[in-house]
Amino acid sequence: YHRNIQHTLKERKATTLDASNNSQGVMSVLEAEKTTLSLDSLTDLNHTLSTALEGEGLTVLSALSFEKEALVIALKEGYVVLRSWPEHNYCAFDLVLWSSLEKLEAVKGGLVATVGAESTSSYNIVTGGMQGVAAGEIPTFPAERDSDAAAQTGRHAPVQTPFELGDLDAILKETIAFVQRVDPMAVVFCPGKDTPCQSLEALKGVEATVLPLWACASELFTTRDIACESTTHDVMKSALSRSKITAIVLDPAVPSKMGQVLKQVLSLLRAREELLAAQFVVLAPGLDSSRPWYRSLFEWFRTDVTTFSPSYHAQVLFRSPSRAGKLRLGIFSAGNVDFYRQLVGFTEQCHSKLGLTTEIPHVLDGKLQKMECSNLPLVANESSYDKTTAESHWTSQHPLGMQTVSRFEAGVPRGPLRVGDRVLGSIDKQAMFGRWYPARVLSVNEDGTFNLKYDTEEVERDIPRRFIRQLDVAGDLQVEEAVFVRERGGDVEYFYVGRVLEKMPDNEYKVHIHKDRGVVDVVHQQEIAAMSAPSEVSCTKLQAMLQHAVASSDATQETLAVEGAGEGCIATALWSQGSAVA
Repeated sequence: YHRNIQHTLKERKATTLDASNNSQGVMSVLEAEKTTLSLDSLTDLNHTLSTALEGEGLTVLSALSFEKEALVIALKEGYVVLRSWPEHNYCAFDLVLWSSLEKLEAVKGGLVATVGAESTSSYNIVTGGMQGVAAGEIPTFPAERDSDAAAQTGRHAPVQTPFELGDLDAILKETIAFVQRVDPMAVVFCPGKDTPCQSLEALKGVEATVLPLWACASELFTTRDIACESTTHDVMKSALSRSKITAIVLDPAVPSKMGQVLKQVLSLLRAREELLAAQFVVLAPGLDSSRPWYRSLFEWFRTDVTTFSPSYHAQVLFRSPSRAGKLRLGIFSAGNVDFYRQLVGFTEQCHSKLGLTTEIPHVLDGKLQKMECSNLPLVANESSYDKTTAESHWTSQHPLGMQTVSRFEAGVPRGPLRVGDRVLGSIDKQAMFGRWYPARVLSVNEDGTFNLKYDTEEVERDIPRRFIRQLDVAGDLQVEEAVFVRERGGDVEYFYVGRVLEKMPDNEYKVHIHKDRGVVDVVHQQEIAAMSAPSEVSCTKLQAMLQHAVASSDATQETLAVEGAGEGCIATALWSQGSAVA
């Protein structure tokens, strides 16, 4: 814990957490400075804070305090630990929730308001929760939906149809927002006149003057096409009867040769000044499965045409839960100081109107412009900069205590193995990944390693115990339980480690399988082998462990164990030098 007077009380934003399973939790470390409520009496603080917690809809089970050092309030939904330093008008909270996670920010605000803090700082840690307790409804970002994973199963998932070029029409209409002019002039580079120009049709009805430019160059010609360059220049010049060009659209079907023609037409500075407005945009919609030939053209615009910022080359990808694949939009924007704001607005419109989620792999900027300033407001030299080291900043914050957050998981017990035992051996020598082959224990070595004979008749020697698991039949499985999932390759049978995500009808389970980069699949119970049951840690054992851990302290300690929190409990140990909660 640190007192840090540089932090100010800021408006808190809701934290988005993934509550996809029933053992999700969050820990929020909250510091409150310049408190107005007296911190001298923990009894009074217990009553005040308990009332505030109940006011936020939480259930208080019990409380434990030690002198003036610390207060622990056990909740049905988690717990709160308070440590206070009245002489500094400073206190720190550890707020842990494994249920009602959606109340996190409201509870934090209630704690701050109760102690009357003028400044706060906090951070959240997503942790494991409590088995047997539902975490609650937490909003998730659209990109976090498991549509891709569901599609991999081929079952329990809607059939996804691929994106088509016609799906680009609505996106293209929204891109007019990038054009700054009231009555923009757009030139659409289309394929040959005997081929439909989709982009031209899509822009009908928008508030812009649209001029088609039909392809006059073919991929068959590898040399420069002077005649086509002249025709292209003349068509673009005809737009000047209304205004300079503010938008160039490259239809998905336009041949890449027309990109070379456009580059030649605009290669001269005089031609660019004649044809292009000071602010203009170049757009290239398409399917992500096609090769985007225009990227080198857009980079030429960024590095040779409009060299200095604002000059942006962006790539935007679009996804839909109901469609397979992705749509793509290349954007080059020149002279638009509001480009980033408009880019965000554009993606939000595509999400709200069209139901599309967006991904922006990159935005490349032009060179920064040099600013000329006749009356310099400040001349900076070496002495103008704070050279204080990070360590000096840390020590200047007056540390009042130290906290360690640890998470332990009950491991899979590795009991003794005997000759002839049926086991699984990791041929990739990875404890939680890779392939595990059925085998029998052939012999036990003096150094504690084992020799295995696989079902493939191969023999492997000197295998450490950590790469061997006892093979067990899977019964009724629980969410988050670690399992083995059977796979077959020809006549060979092997297993991957997985974790149960969801229990489904007909003895099937949705399992996250630890192979490749991770795969989610629906697996029948017959294809699952269980790991040995994890060792049990009772509430009594947990309390005894805490007592033993702090036994080295000379000060008197007080401990408390509270049951009734789902399938687990809360154990607390308080002493003069600190506190521990498990």
